Amino acid sequence: MKAKLLNDLLKTNGKYSRKSIIIFVTFIFVILLGTFITISDKILQREVNRYAIDVFNSLLLFLSVAMGLSEVSKKIVNKQVPINEE
Repeated sequence: MKAKLLNDLLKTNGKYSRKSIIIFVTFIFVILLGTFITISDKILQREVNRYAIDVFNSLLLFLSVAMGLSEVSKKIVNKQVPINEE
């Protein structure tokens, strides 16, 4: 079941998609970084380094743009106009 889910997420037309793999890895990294920042705030009782939060925000923005571009490319590229040969 897990393998089917990963295949559905990462493969396009039977091939691994580079965009999908980058999105998947970035998503996991963003979740881990956000969890680390949140837990560190609770344990240290002060704000984590501001640059770590900026990196988190940048990765989240990158992830959003990559997912948007992936969806747009699926909608636009996969639409093929039929050619009438006369």
